[in-house]
Amino acid sequence: MADKMKPHVVERVKIIREWENKNNFREAKDMANLTKFKNYYVPQSIVDESHSVLSFGVGGDAGFEKAVAFANKNITVQLFDPTPYSKDKIEMIINRSSRMLINKSDPTKNVVNRKVSKRLHFTPIAYSDVNGVVPFYYDPARESDQYGVHKLEQSFSLVKRGDNFKSVNVETKNLESIMKDFEMTKVDILKADIEGLWWQFGHEVLDKKIDCKFVAMEFELNFEPNEDIYLALDKAQIICDKFKANNYDVVINRRRDKLMLEMLFIRKDSYEG
Repeated sequence: MADKMKPHVVERVKIIREWENKNNFREAKDMANLTKFKNYYVPQSIVDESHSVLSFGVGGDAGFEKAVAFANKNITVQLFDPTPYSKDKIEMIINRSSRMLINKSDPTKNVVNRKVSKRLHFTPIAYSDVNGVVPFYYDPARESDQYGVHKLEQSFSLVKRGDNFKSVNVETKNLESIMKDFEMTKVDILKADIEGLWWQFGHEVLDKKIDCKFVAMEFELNFEPNEDIYLALDKAQIICDKFKANNYDVVINRRRDKLMLEMLFIRKDSYEG
């Protein structure tokens, strides 16, 4: 809640609220044609007709991905995350994210749940607009002896957010290359929680004319050192306007009391908006 935030964060969140209101974006929770799958809203018609999901930055939670796969047995999900925790614990992450789908009193639902898990596949790479091997930065103050990370709260990023940050080397690929690897000419649902690379990701989706019905993106607004909140929102405006110009509806997924935006981009010819 806002009253628990530091004063400078409270002021910046107010600026974010003003920006959201100025744009008159609709909120997903107020749209009857959207269905909530864990923490994200998606048109039910898109989920029903989809076959492919690419999700970047799974971290410690695959609940959304599991929920859409549960809703449609024809969906296959590709999960991407290069962080040590995700690589080491991906099976546990998928199973833990499935608890909401399991009814212990009904063994048949456990069978269904296991079948859904088999349609989630994991690749330990990071999204970047450039293919290669690059340092992935983390805060050493939150290290543990076992993984070099502290529980699930540790964030890794291609952006170095502090002079004292350490790094591990990870493989990166852009969206176009990943789709070629999986022999995909289109993707139904994209989700990106990629710790500061939303600018590059949004531009690639549109500049490379990726055929996609639905994009869920987190815009982290405080990743660059000393980044001005107004400058960050100007960049977010460019991305949102660009999606609008490419026949997408722009929707707020959730209003967050954090220095971030949760945005949905829904192609207008894919649902009844």
